[in-house]
This record gives sequence, C-alpha cells and structure tokens, in this order.
Amino acid sequence: MVICNGQEIDLKNDVWIVIGANGTNVRAGSPVSLNTIIGFKHQARGYNLHSHHTNHDKVTPISKQQQVTIYHGTNTGDDWVIRRYNSSYDVAGRLMNGDIISLFHIGTNKPALCSHIVLLGDGSQEVFCCHGDVSERNNKWRIELIE
Repeated sequence: MVICNGQEIDLKNDVWIVIGANGTNVRAGSPVSLNTIIGFKHQARGYNLHSHHTNHDKVTPISKQQQVTIYHGTNTGDDWVIRRYNSSYDVAGRLMNGDIISLFHIGTNKPALCSHIVLLGDGSQEVFCCHGDVSERNNKWRIELIE
C-alpha cells in the first residue's frame, strides 16, 4: 500500500500487490525478503508502479523530480528494492507488517521514492524519485499487510 503521510487509507485505491522483478509472479502469501528486487502492481487498476529517466521530460509538475507513475506493461522501470528506513538494526530478513521502509528505484539508480506535503490541483500529493538521503523524512513508507 502506498499512502502519503496523514491521508486516510482507501482500500480500493491505496492497495499495491508485491510482484517479482520485471513483473514475474510471486505466490500470494509468500514472504518478501528485504533487499531483493520486486515490483508493485496496483490492485484496482492492474498497472505497475513505474519510473523512468528524467531525460524523457517526465518530471513532476511541482518539484521537477523524477516522475513516478503507474504503467500498463512490464519492464525494468517497474523494479524497486525495499530497504529498512533505519538500517542501523537489521538490513536483512523479511518484510513485516508495520515496517518502516524506503524504496530504491533500480532502473535509474535513485535512492528513494519520496513524497511531500505540497498538494497537486486535485488534492493528491506528488510521489517521485529523488537524489536525497535515503534517511530523509519524506522517504518513509509503512507496510500494512492486508489479508
């Protein structure tokens, strides 16, 4: 589930399914190891969480950072690595409910999936890849496992 801080959970629009690297299937209920390459498929739409190089003029409207979108198709732009947000205690292991994580985009070598409190015209928040420190506050995401 990808939710920007402070927003209510919407079980229709905020649920993401973990998939394997480059769109390969992962058996439902299988544990996900930290520091492995995975992807995210939007449950309602069936599209993958995706990013691409900024040299394609695909930047966010407010921050002008590397755009993150959903994409119908599968390629390496869909590949991410989950890392613990605070790696001082355990950088290995499995993803657990409530874990605070940061996401690293593989295809563009960007350190984190970020968001901030600046709202777009429709009230949603930009989500983008940035050059910032992976421990920066806006790079935090919380895992909520839903059965």
